[in-house]
Amino acid sequence: MENRTTRFVYDRSPVFLQHLYASAFGLQKRLTRYGHTFRRHRAFFEDSARWSMGDLQGFQDEKVRHTVSTAYQTVPYYRRTMGALGLHPRDISGVKDLTKLPLLSKANVRAAGAELLSEVIPRREMLRSTTSGSTGFPMTVYRTRETEEREYGFLWARRRPGLHRGESYGSFTGLQLVSSATLRPPFWRHNFAANQTCYSIFHLTPDTIPLYLAEMARRRHTYLQGYPSVVAILAKYILDRGLDWIHPPRFVFSEAEELLDVHRRWIEEGFKTRVYNTYSVDEKCGAMTEYECGHLHYDMDYGVIEYLPRGRDERGTTAELVCTAFDNPAFPLIRYRIGDLVLLPDAPISCPAHAGPIVLAVSGRTGHALVTRDGRQIQNISVIVKRCRNVEMVQAIQETRGIVEVRVLRSPGYTREDEENLLFQFQQKIGDVDFKVVYVSNPDEMERTDRGKFLSIVSKLRDRGAK
Repeated sequence: MENRTTRFVYDRSPVFLQHLYASAFGLQKRLTRYGHTFRRHRAFFEDSARWSMGDLQGFQDEKVRHTVSTAYQTVPYYRRTMGALGLHPRDISGVKDLTKLPLLSKANVRAAGAELLSEVIPRREMLRSTTSGSTGFPMTVYRTRETEEREYGFLWARRRPGLHRGESYGSFTGLQLVSSATLRPPFWRHNFAANQTCYSIFHLTPDTIPLYLAEMARRRHTYLQGYPSVVAILAKYILDRGLDWIHPPRFVFSEAEELLDVHRRWIEEGFKTRVYNTYSVDEKCGAMTEYECGHLHYDMDYGVIEYLPRGRDERGTTAELVCTAFDNPAFPLIRYRIGDLVLLPDAPISCPAHAGPIVLAVSGRTGHALVTRDGRQIQNISVIVKRCRNVEMVQAIQETRGIVEVRVLRSPGYTREDEENLLFQFQQKIGDVDFKVVYVSNPDEMERTDRGKFLSIVSKLRDRGAK
């Protein structure tokens, strides 16, 4: 568990010990993810990838009935909510009846608290994590160990084509691997338990990029995963200088952000590889995957996704996602408004490879970048938001290099100590930036896109370029 003490010890430990700490953390994750039900779930998702639309619809109806019935019997929130509406599980025969139930907002989840947890699963047996806050509302979520193993069964069955566990790979996520005060390499740490090299996204500058590329070439990663905006910076450096990347990874997997067309082009040309797009959320309630066919498919065997229309343009209809999770009895989320938007085609697109409906794009998960005084670009603040306490929303806005306004919507229990922790987290992970906290009284005071999408980072710098 990270706190100021463990962070202090980690940051001041020799690099070789930090590698060991990262590996110990990786070993813990491996033991959690690959237990006795992992292979069963992997085999299921390998088989269901070939199902017809009829098979998928029948499976969803069966899962919805089971999920609603279990939630009604074991979760106080759903028993109370359905009772107030005069509903019983027998009234929900499948996906078409989900609209009888109310939408579940993030505010509802916060207000319900422990009432959304199962009465029959001991709290000590639940895994707990904090969502990234990419939609502005970081939350604590719970799941069973089997839910976690199901997640990784799905990943290896559907999102790692032709790959095997244990192959070398590089990750570009928001983990704070290296202190913001560190100015000398290495800007990466190794997780020997998974043959993974975790690269800091907070130390990328024109001067340090060659060091990253040299390490990546030395490691000869089989694949890369993480924020596409970060991998694209490295690829653009390769293209701008006419470098020849002689050890291309087999694949790059885009995660946690909107994959922009320009980023896909840079990555595929610079690293001479193929990019696969994915959509998933920490709440484990909805998934979309780009397969070999090149389409982004809604994975109907993973959970139910409903679409609430929000407008349209020349490309299609923008819709908000509403998700119903399967196989998480500890913390069932039914008709949950995740906060993300997608672009849907005007008419269904046929694909012989997979029966799941095609989505054109996930919209608005990519913000801009914060720029420090020394030129580093910070593409994502999710790791920071996860560590903030008693906040409803956090947004970073920058108009001047090295100065950032942090807008905060506070929870009722917010204190001076929480403000100090918030500033500590920003300074610890970014550094070389002056932060000013501005409190807002409601979500409408947060800046949004033309389509109403919240961005965790808003850059108003004149020289922000392609971002």
